[in-house]
Amino acid sequence: MKRRAWFMVGLGALLALVYAQLPRPQAETFLQNPNGQALLEVYQRIQQDYLEPLSKEKLDKLLEGAIGGMVQALEDPFTSYSPPQRSALRQEDLRGEFFGIGATLSAANPDGTGAKIEGVMKGLPAQRAGLRAGDVILEVDGEDVTKLPLLDIVAKIRGREGTKVTLKVRREGVPAPLVFELVRERVEIISVSTAKVGDVGYVALETFANFKVEDQLKRAIEELKAQGVKKLIFDLRDNGGGLLDQGCAVASAFLKEGPIVYTRTKNLTRVWCEATGRTLWDGPMVVLVNGNTASASEIVAGALQDYGRAKVIGEKTFGKGVGQTPYTLANGGELTLVTFEWLTPKRRSINKEGITPDIAVKDTRFPTPFSLQGAGAPPGAEIAVTLNGKTVKVKADAEGKFSYAEPQRQRPLPEDRGQAVLDLENDAILKRALEELNR
Repeated sequence: MKRRAWFMVGLGALLALVYAQLPRPQAETFLQNPNGQALLEVYQRIQQDYLEPLSKEKLDKLLEGAIGGMVQALEDPFTSYSPPQRSALRQEDLRGEFFGIGATLSAANPDGTGAKIEGVMKGLPAQRAGLRAGDVILEVDGEDVTKLPLLDIVAKIRGREGTKVTLKVRREGVPAPLVFELVRERVEIISVSTAKVGDVGYVALETFANFKVEDQLKRAIEELKAQGVKKLIFDLRDNGGGLLDQGCAVASAFLKEGPIVYTRTKNLTRVWCEATGRTLWDGPMVVLVNGNTASASEIVAGALQDYGRAKVIGEKTFGKGVGQTPYTLANGGELTLVTFEWLTPKRRSINKEGITPDIAVKDTRFPTPFSLQGAGAPPGAEIAVTLNGKTVKVKADAEGKFSYAEPQRQRPLPEDRGQAVLDLENDAILKRALEELNR
């Protein structure tokens, strides 16, 4: 009886907390719902009756799990919850700078865990210390990180300016792990890279996800103008988008007037932003897109296409036509919630539709590598497969299984940040863009 009374007292405290955090109508709706009641009951039962004692950290993890589960139940790929550590990373990225070692990382494992170095930035700690592309990070400050999510590893490597971080890495061809001690320095995120082919300037924009995009684009175009370019290729391939206001600023760099994008919420459709009339480039131009061009990139490509300002060349874009609003939560985490849809100047919906290019060209830069797998062969048997005149041989294992994966073509890396590497031989979209501009 006492246990039941104690449970009701604890549950009453939770109910009071619900009323304190939510407007009264929402609190009453929550508490009248059996699932809302059950959520509070489950937390209280675990806290009171679970066999093992639970630390504050474990209880916090339970509540974060409930938040994550609620967001996941929406089944919306663009709504998410970021715990405090990852939310802090996002804020750094938005500012366009952070303190770290100057290396780009990717997941080392297929499930998104682990980290390997994709490239090092010239003149920054990783490059000066001798870290190389391909190095797999094993430990950060003595902690094994091989099974941690990539973003958690990034958060451990970043830190305060002037502080030390120690990395242990595995390098192909080196028998023992290597250890590097580095001092964190300011790293600016460079989102724009440029090149020049004759009188044609090339500008690639990698992201809209920080506040420095507009300024970096302005500098890039001014430098190309100073070099005497007469035409422009604006590359938005593999640009997954970012900030809506940066998308508006970039589109306005090429448009003299008119609405750039409309937003549609539950109750209202309205112009979100219009061209300012202060263009950076008035000359001939084309826009390059592919299946990874998404979000703010599609806003820019769609606006330039609707006004006939530039031909869009490449593949149909991704079709991410909804926008999110970030909400900072009481625990320091962040809820990124889909709250509106955006439409092109002609009020075309982008969501799940994408932008259809004016000139369709397949992206040939990084073709899908040939791979195969099979079973049922005699153990140790050699299997030969011929494709397009090329024969590969693989050996079956003790269970008769065999597999083969063609090595992937490596992306060419520039010597300097902000310098684009062009590959006309293997880049059909770029090739077609030059033909279009030089007609």
